[in-house]
Amino acid sequence: MAEQDDIFDAIESFNLSYLGLVQQMLRIDREEAIRQLGISDKTASWIAALTLAQIEELASSREVVCELRAEAVPGRA
Repeated sequence: MAEQDDIFDAIESFNLSYLGLVQQMLRIDREEAIRQLGISDKTASWIAALTLAQIEELASSREVVCELRAEAVPGRA
């Protein structure tokens, strides 16, 4: 059980970092962030509007909040 708790703690930490990075990217250059992240304008607006409390709640969901886009992997088209 301790190993699983460690994994959930790592996921929460990753999610907090990822969502903070996404918000920062959206503040700096929204259009480029949308392109790089592969998200819609609606999703970008939703993420940008999240409060710290909402980010913390979302981050603690025990699920990774991002996904790998296969088309973005080098060597894959």
